[in-house]
Amino acid sequence: MKKINVIPCPETVELLGGTVNAAVFDRCEKITDESGTYGEEGYAIRIDDQGVTVTAETDCGFFYAEQTLKQLKTGAELPCLQIVDRPAYAYRGFLIDSARHMQSVDELKKLIDAAALFKFNVMHWHLSDDQGFRIESERFPLLNEVGSYRDSSDFGGEHLNVRYGGYYTKAEIRDLVAYCAERHIEVIPELDVPGHATALIASYPALSCRRLAIPLETKQGIFNNLLCAGNEDTFTFLFDLLDEIGELFPSKYVHLGGDEAPKTYWEQCPKCRAKKAELGLNDFEELQGWFINRLIAHLTEKGKTAIVWNESLNGGNLDDSAIVQMWMDRRGKSAVWANRGNSVIACPFSYYYCDYPYSMTPVRKTYEYDPVFKGVAPIMRKHVIGVTVPIWTEYISDFDRLCYLAFPRFAAVAERGWTKTENLNYESFCRRFAAVTPLLNRFGVKPAPQIDWDPPKARRLTGTVHFFKDKIDTQAIKNSFGSTNQ
Repeated sequence: MKKINVIPCPETVELLGGTVNAAVFDRCEKITDESGTYGEEGYAIRIDDQGVTVTAETDCGFFYAEQTLKQLKTGAELPCLQIVDRPAYAYRGFLIDSARHMQSVDELKKLIDAAALFKFNVMHWHLSDDQGFRIESERFPLLNEVGSYRDSSDFGGEHLNVRYGGYYTKAEIRDLVAYCAERHIEVIPELDVPGHATALIASYPALSCRRLAIPLETKQGIFNNLLCAGNEDTFTFLFDLLDEIGELFPSKYVHLGGDEAPKTYWEQCPKCRAKKAELGLNDFEELQGWFINRLIAHLTEKGKTAIVWNESLNGGNLDDSAIVQMWMDRRGKSAVWANRGNSVIACPFSYYYCDYPYSMTPVRKTYEYDPVFKGVAPIMRKHVIGVTVPIWTEYISDFDRLCYLAFPRFAAVAERGWTKTENLNYESFCRRFAAVTPLLNRFGVKPAPQIDWDPPKARRLTGTVHFFKDKIDTQAIKNSFGSTNQ
């Protein structure tokens, strides 16, 4: 691949001979080509001494060409060239967790601008968890009065005896959704159920098996507080809440969570046991499958498709219409799902989770991960529809710290999601990211310095041990491995 400073790396770059200076960008012509050559997101750019010509079929294609031109403009002089470019994967997402710690609207817009630069087309917005509910609800006001505020924060063993919380108003959400739409980014909300539901239960205790008033959780972990599967009121509530959320998010997708849901209280609950028996189910994992399928059916009636974390496969009865997001799947059920012809998104914990230190997940490790993960048959590769790179915020309350951990790893996953395998090169990526860093700085995003990206082995071990010793609740980790049941 020719040396130009663009991330993601384009499909083809042809040098035409000669060079031009930045003034050439003042002469730009757009040509709409409806031949089907470029598709929804593809484009072509020609730069020579006559000016710049951009060809695409859609507004999206022209927008992505503009992001490429922004990066090319960082040099005072560049070669005359022809670029033809299309994405490798249709789904290229980044996940922001606003449930544990919130970001301001302005901070989110900075992240969105950075993501758009790298041609992400999905923002997966995690808005509901054990530590807070972040969507304004007029139908269920206690979700904000109670569920949006916790009494303190105890993440990573650090106690902050200050009430923490808030939520995004409907006006703010609509503004952000529109802001993303202008950048051809689809915003997918996540309502995490039946587990990670403490904020919902604290607001409306009757939705739980024990029907007890409980506070929001103040630290990271996996908790037994599940919505009651045997109570019809649970579904009435969730259907209404999903309808209200759907009015805010025009996305064709809704994420239903489905991860880390210990069945302790379901096993003890007379209503859940009765529902399991009534349905003739073998175990409580199948009951979760039935629970999720009811929500899927409701979303289908509304013209929407559900995405779920891979634990929802554990019951073996998940509706085929669901898209599975693979994050930690030791039994290979996500690969089986893809091999059956169903859609999967790659979001691997050990490679893409950006909330962990570079000593644990170096940038090279992130960059070199193949989204078509182990077990997916070659002829079924197309059912891995894309990637998502997440940053969870249990241990991140500061925006600069979030940016330090997210970049360049977001950019690495963006290139994996867009660029064809034969054009991937990590050393080239490092050089190109250094060249485009000034653009990120203009957005207010400060990436990690390159010296921190790929620590030597000795520092990797000590850095990871230090992080787990200081930040991680080891019992929560043990619970995680037990409850995911993979």
